[in-house]
Amino acid sequence: MPNSIASILKQARKASGLSVKDIAAYLNNNGFRLSSKTIYGYESGISMPNADVFVALCQLYHYDPSGGAADEWSAVSADERSFLDDYKQLDPRGQEFIRTVLAHEKERVCKLRELEHAHSEHM
Repeated sequence: MPNSIASILKQARKASGLSVKDIAAYLNNNGFRLSSKTIYGYESGISMPNADVFVALCQLYHYDPSGGAADEWSAVSADERSFLDDYKQLDPRGQEFIRTVLAHEKERVCKLRELEHAHSEHM
């Protein structure tokens, strides 16, 4: 059963450093009404997630079903994980504010890079 969906889900969760309770909370916050017991059922092979839940889990775990677990999460620093934890504790209004600020800052940095690139081409 090493390559079963159940074992893949369990390995991906453990690799992400999340508990079953964390996964249930994530899914509940994203419109799925599931308990920790249900997650244990998925990971033990007793039951199977439907397609929508499976996709949500793949996104959470940064898992590419065609190629295995992506190594992106291991590259996330402790500061970045702390930021994500803080973000998750905000209410929807606070999260929207953070997304707005991030979008603004991404645009600002992109414009700076374009200017730097244009400047370096003229030298």
